[in-house]
Amino acid sequence: MDYFLIHAEDHDENQKTMNKKKGILKKIILCIIGVVILFVLVMAVSLVIFEKNASVISKGEPIKNYGNHNCALLVVDIQEATTGETSMNSYYKEESDTLIAWINHITDVFKYSNSLIIYVRNEVANPLINLVNSSFARGGTGTKFDKRLKLGSDIDIVKSRNDAFINTELDSVLIRNRIDELYIVGLDAAYCINVTSEAARNRNYKVNLIAEAILSESEAMKDSMITDFKKRGMTVLNIKNMFIDR
Repeated sequence: MDYFLIHAEDHDENQKTMNKKKGILKKIILCIIGVVILFVLVMAVSLVIFEKNASVISKGEPIKNYGNHNCALLVVDIQEATTGETSMNSYYKEESDTLIAWINHITDVFKYSNSLIIYVRNEVANPLINLVNSSFARGGTGTKFDKRLKLGSDIDIVKSRNDAFINTELDSVLIRNRIDELYIVGLDAAYCINVTSEAARNRNYKVNLIAEAILSESEAMKDSMITDFKKRGMTVLNIKNMFIDR
C-alpha cells in the first residue's frame, strides 16, 4: 500500500513539474508573440510616418528678381538603387540605358553652355525603414550614382525625402548661383520629380521637364504625369526643341 502511495505522490509531483514547465513555456510563447506583434505595429507606424513625410511639399521663400537669367539642370535619383545593379525595379533597369544616354547628352549640352548642373540622390538613415528595404541605406552601394552616369559637376545634393529642397543645400546652391529656371531629369515622375518640381514652383522657379529624360514606373504613368505637369503650368520639352537661354 505504501508503495502505491509513494508512487502516486511521485506521479503528482512530476505532473506538477510538467504543468509548471508548460506554464513557463506558454508565457515565453505569448511574450514572443507579443514582441512580434509590437514590432509589426511599430514597423507599420514607421512606414506610414515615413510615407507621409516623404510626400510633403515645401513652400520655401520666393526667389528674388535677379535682373539676369540663369538656369540649372537638376538630375534626380540616377543611382545604383534605382537604375543600377542593386535596383529592385525591373522597369527602371530595362529603361535605364536609354534614360541615362539621354541624361548624359543633356549634361553635355549644359556643360557646353557653362550652365549649372546639380545631382540629387536619395539616402535613408532610418534603421527601421532599412530593415524593410536597405537599398537606399546611408553609406550603402545603392546610394551611389549609377556608374553609367556622366557627371558634369561635383554638386551632390543628398536628400531623405521626395522633395529635394527639404533638409538639403539645394536652396542655398540655387540662390548663390542666382538661378531662376530649372530643367529637371531623372526619376520618378510620379514621386521625387513631381514633389521637387512643385516645391520649385512654390519658390517661383520656372520649371521645365525633359520628356525623354524622365521616367516613371510605367509608360502610362509617365504619360499621365506629363499631362498633369502641363496642367499645373510646367513646361514639358522634347530634346529637339530644348533650348538653354542663359
